[in-house]
Amino acid sequence: MTRLPPLRVARAATGVRTALQGLTRRMVPPEVGTLELAAAFMATQAAYAVARLRIADALAVGPRSAPDVASEVGTDPDATYRLLRAAATHGIVRHDGDRFALTGVGRTLVSDAPGSMRSVVLMIGDPRYQSVWGQLPEAVRTGGPRAAAVHGVSMWELLERDTGYAQDFNDAMGRLTALDWPTVDAVYDFTPFGTIVDVGGGHGQLLSLMLGAAPAAKGVLLEQPSMVGEAEKQLGAAGLLHRCRLVGASFFETAPDDGDLYVLRRVVHDFDDDQAVALLTNLRRHMPSTAALLLMESVVPDGGEPQFAKLLDLDMLLFVGGRERTEAELASLLERAGFQMTRVVPTISTISLVEARPGA
Repeated sequence: MTRLPPLRVARAATGVRTALQGLTRRMVPPEVGTLELAAAFMATQAAYAVARLRIADALAVGPRSAPDVASEVGTDPDATYRLLRAAATHGIVRHDGDRFALTGVGRTLVSDAPGSMRSVVLMIGDPRYQSVWGQLPEAVRTGGPRAAAVHGVSMWELLERDTGYAQDFNDAMGRLTALDWPTVDAVYDFTPFGTIVDVGGGHGQLLSLMLGAAPAAKGVLLEQPSMVGEAEKQLGAAGLLHRCRLVGASFFETAPDDGDLYVLRRVVHDFDDDQAVALLTNLRRHMPSTAALLLMESVVPDGGEPQFAKLLDLDMLLFVGGRERTEAELASLLERAGFQMTRVVPTISTISLVEARPGA
């Protein structure tokens, strides 16, 4: 198991990193800083191309020339060299003579590498994702999501219709769940709960992890009917299906009534305040009065410090009309839905654990 640094150490390191980034920006003229900021999308697309074309896979065996890589992956040798040369400027590969080798960052783009982030890069770099971000000015002007303006359907409908992108999206969500999990497991004890309900649990990866941390617990997955089949496969492959019950239904309409802990990982942020309250109110209606609610969400800090949640908030605005929230805003949502927030447990990742109990 990976040994995680204490929260105070991680926060101190993040503070130092932020300060160094600020110093770096101040060391160049503002015009140069603006150019570098505006051109940052090029790094995203270079990483996306290296991942999509499986160039990182080809380099996983060791340093190779661009023509060797091109021959294996079926790309133009000169264009492959130019891509790798550019990728070296972003620390994806090392350029040594006529050969290129993966760096630590580049190895995370290998499809079957431990800790691979390829699925996440494929989701973020995809034109279907990037084109919606191009609508940010209009989203800010109108205050509403823009996925339908680009794709003709909402984000959720796009995922239903486009199985290829849905696969990339779900793979990325699974990888991000796994990335967060060690930081969650380090600060929260799941063993007191006899039945854990994963609300909107996708393909069941988080439920698998929680049941692994609580060997005596049973699990319930509540998800749209179209997702239940894949979750059944995943939980079966993990050897956990015999401990689970799968419920195919809308979490706005129903919920299991026998849970001890109801968990929503990055679900509430998908919705505006009224929708989020409707979802939470439905859970409150069905869950036992002795049960606990656990929201895994990015919590926006009140101050002006840089924080990834502030960028993720724009992502929610653009794609689904949701939002990231401050602790006070989450407490207000919970109160409106009949809950009382009991504590907020930060982690060293971008996620915090917001625990609540049904109110009197």
